[in-house]
Amino acid sequence: MAAKKIRIVAVGKVKEGYLLEGIGEYAKRLAPFCKLELVELKDEGPAKEAKRLERYLGAGTFILDVGGRHFSSEEFAQFVKKQEGMLTLIIGGADGIDESIKRRAPAISLSKMTFTHEMCRLFLIEQVYRAYMINSNRPYHR
Repeated sequence: MAAKKIRIVAVGKVKEGYLLEGIGEYAKRLAPFCKLELVELKDEGPAKEAKRLERYLGAGTFILDVGGRHFSSEEFAQFVKKQEGMLTLIIGGADGIDESIKRRAPAISLSKMTFTHEMCRLFLIEQVYRAYMINSNRPYHR
């Protein structure tokens, strides 16, 4: 059983139309599978952001960090499948996530490469959708 609710908490606004369009498309595609909540926090530097991020910490919360655990898409699908209740995924701003938050939540990574935090939002939501497709044996993942 996969998480019924996915919350993506991200610092900063996505300004590029093509990214907003992609994020919107995957959010729409996810609607039949889970309740998706997208939370945007003001970009005000890691220390101030940490205070706002604290309220999202707890069981089922993971931060995105280049040094975090790497998954294949199939492994990520199994990871999502094992989550119970709400899965919260946190994407930091341009300056990353404060160490105080890194110490309190396990980290996962989309890649060893560095991406803009706006692109990470699109890549992450696409991988969440792919996970649901894999877990429901649908042909999206080839």
